[in-house]
Amino acid sequence: MVTAESTSFHPRNTKQTFMKKCHGSVVGTLFLAACLLLPGTSFAGSPTLDEQRALYREAKIAVARGSEANVRRLVSALGNYPLKPHIEFLWLSDRLRHAKTSEVSTFLNNYEDSSLANRLRYRWLDTLRSQGREQDFLAYYRPASASTKQQCYFHHINLSRGNKEPFLAEAINLWSVGKSQPNGCDPLFDYLIANQYITDEIAWNRYSAAVLNHQYRLARYLQRFFTSDRYQLLARNFLKVDLEHELIGNYSLFSDFNDALSGDEVHAIIAHGLTHLARTDATTALKHWSYYQQIHPFTNEQRKQVVTDLIKGLYNQEHPDIADNYLIDYLDIADPTLLEWRTREFISQADWQSVLTWIERMPLQLRETDRWLYWRARAADLNHTAKQPPQQNSAYQVLSRSRSFYGFLASEWTANGYSMAFKKARVSPTDIAELEKQPGILRTREFVFHKDYLAARRDWYHTTRNFTEQQWITAAHIASSWQWHNGAITSMISAGFWDDIDLRFPLAFKEAFYSHADKTGVPVHLLFAVARQESALAQDVQSRAGAKGLMQLMPATARETARKNGISYRGSHQLFEPEINITLGSRYYREMLQRFDNNRILATAAYNAGPHRVSTWLNKSQGSLPFDAWIETIPFLETRNYVQNVLAFSMIYAHHLESEARILSEKEKQHRL
Repeated sequence: MVTAESTSFHPRNTKQTFMKKCHGSVVGTLFLAACLLLPGTSFAGSPTLDEQRALYREAKIAVARGSEANVRRLVSALGNYPLKPHIEFLWLSDRLRHAKTSEVSTFLNNYEDSSLANRLRYRWLDTLRSQGREQDFLAYYRPASASTKQQCYFHHINLSRGNKEPFLAEAINLWSVGKSQPNGCDPLFDYLIANQYITDEIAWNRYSAAVLNHQYRLARYLQRFFTSDRYQLLARNFLKVDLEHELIGNYSLFSDFNDALSGDEVHAIIAHGLTHLARTDATTALKHWSYYQQIHPFTNEQRKQVVTDLIKGLYNQEHPDIADNYLIDYLDIADPTLLEWRTREFISQADWQSVLTWIERMPLQLRETDRWLYWRARAADLNHTAKQPPQQNSAYQVLSRSRSFYGFLASEWTANGYSMAFKKARVSPTDIAELEKQPGILRTREFVFHKDYLAARRDWYHTTRNFTEQQWITAAHIASSWQWHNGAITSMISAGFWDDIDLRFPLAFKEAFYSHADKTGVPVHLLFAVARQESALAQDVQSRAGAKGLMQLMPATARETARKNGISYRGSHQLFEPEINITLGSRYYREMLQRFDNNRILATAAYNAGPHRVSTWLNKSQGSLPFDAWIETIPFLETRNYVQNVLAFSMIYAHHLESEARILSEKEKQHRL
């Protein structure tokens, strides 16, 4: 039984009167919950889950209003509700400067293995630091919860008290990064400097990192720490070469450094200068590289970086023959992505024989990926060297068993049905029952119920961070049962289990997608695919660029689309509402289809990269490329992957919807771009 604490209600009202009012009320669960908390009232048994949810909403309001009596009363009434700790966290967080140490300790001890405890500890450490409470700070410090500023404070306390190990080495690591650290680290760094712990070697590590990061103000500040003529000269030369790359050709800059101790620093400077010069004058850089290789033993990583940048520079500066020969000579150390890039260049030129030649030069592991298996078969067909018609090509037959963009394209050439390679991720009722008991899982469930998806993801990530593959799969089933589709998708990704396409590609927000597919004429499986690619069906996410919601609309695009279609739109906050997001996203996609003659390849590329870029790419190719070659040579890696994923995902959703749709129409396949 739960009995409410005393409140401010009038004492002359009796329990009987209050209960009569409660039972006569028709205003819903929240009023019932409030009735249960009237002074002197009680009820048999614990509150129901619905009542707890209503109390939780009321408690959040009480926290926002700063009503301590109401917060304490409601927390008590919440009983064992999974989000009771969240109310306590919100209340404590808002008043940490005045909180009792015992209150914080109680919370951290009660909810030690929770994301809330980590967040509160982080804020508590900031409070203790600002108040100069060193002993308490040391007692509550945990590296996993600490910011850089807090780490610096922790190590400064220990070093100031004479504790050198392991704090000195860790403090030097904090100092040695190639960027400016927070001002809160100044006392620690002043201590290191005053006690002469910053040697030339340590200063050089930070100096070189700063130059490589183009943090020139920091680099110039760090020059004061070099006590030897040698390091001062090294630093000056490094900065000169970084700012004026052609100075790498002044061999005398490095002729004074021939002893073994200086080798590593000098090699790093030379490699850095050559890679930068290669981007503007690759032929000159190549000449200097030939000289330096004869007298300096560069590391394998340095050789790989210089060779790769030389080849890129030669290509970009229109020396393809020299670049090709150099790449062939250094296949063993050149970055394999160069081989892919070079092969795509030949695809963009429709030079199918060269495509075949360069695929054969790829490392075996790369050559046997779906992408290059497909292009080996496709280039042979386009080169008219295939000894058998496409439908009999064994490479296509093998690829057509794959659930991928290239597998689906291979199915087009073999006239096979699409293979979904479906395998159900099985879990037992016992596994589910056990996992559902975990406090973090229960909290996530309730955050999802209250549509607090950010908090849900935080708790989910923290709770599941050390899960096994089977636990991740079980977690995906649980998230799916809550209709929290993003949680199910990300859990299956974490499990590395790709073949349960029911869990990975759920029919989320089905009514809205069907409704707006009907209204816009955009195939519903295509709308599902766009949303699945854009947001993994998370309705509340925002990209770094500012795109929002399920179909990741930019606010300006949403506003203009709403205006064109006469749709009421009050602001970008509405993009987190699935209905309005799908309304506007489907109409913007339809606009792209109309602009590009109903070509799904071009419309999908335009949805991601913008219609003007797509028009530019089309002007460049001038209708010379088959559809798949145009996709493969989209200049932006993100857009290339985006188009391939959306088209492939659309076929998985077509399968779910029992549609006979094909990945592309005959018109789209025959249209040269």
